[in-house]
Amino acid sequence: MIRTERLELRLPAAEDAAEIVRFYSDNREHLEPWSPDWPAAFLTEEFWRDQAEQRAQEHRAGLGARLFVFKLSEPARVIGNVSLTQVARGALQQCVLGYALAASEQGHGYMLEAVQATVRYAFETLGLHRVVASHMPRNERSARLLEKAGFEREGYSRSLLLIHGRWEDHVNTAIVNPDWTPGAD
Repeated sequence: MIRTERLELRLPAAEDAAEIVRFYSDNREHLEPWSPDWPAAFLTEEFWRDQAEQRAQEHRAGLGARLFVFKLSEPARVIGNVSLTQVARGALQQCVLGYALAASEQGHGYMLEAVQATVRYAFETLGLHRVVASHMPRNERSARLLEKAGFEREGYSRSLLLIHGRWEDHVNTAIVNPDWTPGAD
């Protein structure tokens, strides 16, 4: 769906279920501090086969793009995910960016490449005016990533997300499409 110099970002397919479970299982300790609780069935292939169809429907309806990240050199191995959710049209024209990368793949610029490509997709293909992203204040890697990708700090939300039984504050950032022009919703 989205291709960069080193990566392919695409919707999950039913046949990706085992690989997606492997990605989340292998990276559970790395991802859990930043993620809301996963549903009980999250680490099952059946869950991800169902998600593949749900995410395809969501994408077809123009409601978002929840993509997995693959290296072109290893096209069957999930190394992360990137998502555009909560797509709002009308007077708002924005979406929310989310992302995660395998611990073993950090430090190579993969997530920056994926985020930049996803923002371009939001602006050029979806025709959105803004992409917003939030991160926990202690997540310095995420703060640096968003800054490098051109996001600017816009504010601070107290007790924004419930993460493992605790309401966590978040720093709010956004990037604005400088070339946005009104189009059809």
